[in-house]
Amino acid sequence: MIETVLTIEDAARCLSEVVERVHAKGEAALIVKSGRPLARIVPVPEGEQIAEDLIAFLRRWRKEYPEADEQFAAAVEESRKAVRPPCDPWE
Repeated sequence: MIETVLTIEDAARCLSEVVERVHAKGEAALIVKSGRPLARIVPVPEGEQIAEDLIAFLRRWRKEYPEADEQFAAAVEESRKAVRPPCDPWE
């Protein structure tokens, strides 16, 4: 994945453009201050891809463990947590 490096000042000045570029081109943006990495903005995976990954995981699991058990139920619950949208840190 291509990663653009921006100072925190540059990122603040053009945040909307940075977010649009990350979304449109699938690029990441690394925010630095005094040369030290502070944060990374990355694209959110498409919901369809997340669902496909979950389906593939469940199919592999069922092949390895054909009998339903507590491990399977726990794995399904864990995968559901992974599919939830990211939390908004500003809320």
